[in-house]
Order: sequence, then C-alpha cells, then structure tokens
Amino acid sequence: MAMHKKAMVIGGGVAGIQAALDLGDSGVETYLVEKEPSIGGRMAQLDKTFPTNDCAMCILSPKLVEAGSHPYINIISNSEVMGLENSSSGFKVKVLKRPRYVDEEKCTGCGICVCQNAR
Repeated sequence: MAMHKKAMVIGGGVAGIQAALDLGDSGVETYLVEKEPSIGGRMAQLDKTFPTNDCAMCILSPKLVEAGSHPYINIISNSEVMGLENSSSGFKVKVLKRPRYVDEEKCTGCGICVCQNAR
C-alpha cells in the first residue's frame, strides 16, 4: 500500500518557505503554518540582506509567488499550532486559525473592506 506523505512546516519566514518548497517539490503535501496574517517573516521587512547588501524582496518575492501557487503547499496563515499528538496513523496537529473577518474564497485583494473598516 502506497503511503501519501504529508508534512507541516511551522513558521512562514524565508527558512520555513524554503523548507515547504523543498518538501513540495519532492511530492510531499505540505502545510505551512504562520502566526502572522502573511508569510515572509522578518525578511519581508528588510531593505537589504547582510553581508552582501542584496535586495531582500528580490530574494523573497519569487519564493512567495512559488509557495502561493505550488500544488503541494497549503498556506495556513494567521494561525498557531496548539497541540501535537502521536497516533498509530501519524501525528495529529491542532491548529488555531484566527478569524480574518473576510471571506477568503471571495477576497480579490481590492482593499475595499479595509477602507470600510477603517471608518
């Protein structure tokens, strides 16, 4: 019987994104859990990287696009791992997904809801 491999990466910084990409490229269904509303971590906040002074977003942006469109990567942002349990069939993970107050299926990223909620 063939076993369907699944993995979870906790932390959506550049290292977590790369780990998820490596797993996904190997055919492993991967869940990338990030506590913040978006992935990218500290690198998304930087202008340049040390010691080369390379553009941080020039390195990170392609990884964000690739992870977001990868068929084997499921991004679960705005969430935290609350528990981990080992069972005979593998691990069971409890994830707390905080509300976004926006229907993610309908969201186009237009920003209208942000403007309306800021009033």
